[in-house]
Amino acid sequence: MQNGSLDLFIGKGFLDWKTRHKILTGLASALLYLHEECGNPVVHRDVKPSNVMLDSDYNAHLGDFGLARLLQNDASVTTMLAGTPGYLAPEVGFTGKATPESDVYSFGMVVLEVICGKRSRGVMDEDSLVDYVWNLYGKNVLLECVDKKLEGNCKFDEEEVKRTLIVGLACLHPDSSFRPRIRKVVHILLNPNEPALMINLPETRPCGFYVSISSSSAAYTTTNFGSKTGSALLDHEID
Repeated sequence: MQNGSLDLFIGKGFLDWKTRHKILTGLASALLYLHEECGNPVVHRDVKPSNVMLDSDYNAHLGDFGLARLLQNDASVTTMLAGTPGYLAPEVGFTGKATPESDVYSFGMVVLEVICGKRSRGVMDEDSLVDYVWNLYGKNVLLECVDKKLEGNCKFDEEEVKRTLIVGLACLHPDSSFRPRIRKVVHILLNPNEPALMINLPETRPCGFYVSISSSSAAYTTTNFGSKTGSALLDHEID
C-alpha cells in the first residue's frame, strides 16, 4: 500500500482530521462486512493500526487475516489466546472466546489512538489511556485529549471529534453486552445527525467486567482464515 500502515502515523506523521475520520469509518465498514455482510460471519481477532493499510487516497484496508476465524455453530469461537496486548477485550483473556464484540473493543482502542495521537503499548498503558479519556468525558472536557497536532492552524469539526470519541469509549466498555454493534458504529460515523449520546455511556469507566458462563457443552468449530502468504486484504468501503 502506497501509504503503508496506520501504525506509521500514530504519534509520528501527521494526518488531518478529515483523513483520520475517513480511516476510522473505513475500518468500521470493513468490520461490518466481516461480521454481518460477507455470508459467513468472521472475527478478525487482531484489529490494530499495523493491520490497517492505507492506499494512495488514505482509504483503509484491513489486512493480516492470520488469526481470523469463521463463526460457526455459535456467536463466538473458542481458540488458544491470540491477539495483541492492549487491543484484546478483557473477557477474551478469561474465556478464550473471540466474538464480534471483542473486535469492536479493539476498534475502540484504535479510535482513541488515532484521535489522541498516542500509542498503546501493553495492558497498563492501554488502561491509562482509556481512563484518561473517560475521565475527560466525565468532566465534559473531552477535547483535551485530542492530538495537539490537530490544533492551531488545522481546524477540525469539534462536534464530529466528540461523537467519534464517545463511540470509541462505548466500544471499550468492559461489559461486552454494552458495546454497540459495528453497524451502529458505522451509522453514527456516517450520519452527523445521528446522536452519539444515544449510546448508554456512564460518566466514569466501569471498574469491572462481566463474563457470561454457559452450561452448554455445544462444540465450537473454527476455521483458519489465513492466506498462503500469511496475510490478506479486505477491500471494502462505504461511499
